[in-house]
Amino acid sequence: MTLHALTTLPQREDFLAGTQPVTFSVLSTKDDCYQWIQTSLVTFEYLTLSKPHKGLVIRYLLKISG
Repeated sequence: MTLHALTTLPQREDFLAGTQPVTFSVLSTKDDCYQWIQTSLVTFEYLTLSKPHKGLVIRYLLKISG
């Protein structure tokens, strides 16, 4: 499974719990990393999420981007 396959919040929650195998690829520049973060926030409509779901998205972004 790749990060692109994690499309729902429950899938990302399972990933954070360590129950989903994922292959990482390193982004080459800071700009690429920021673009990926922005895309993730838009994809999950971050501004409309509840506080617990926002926390889940933030934990996911921190784990992947460092």
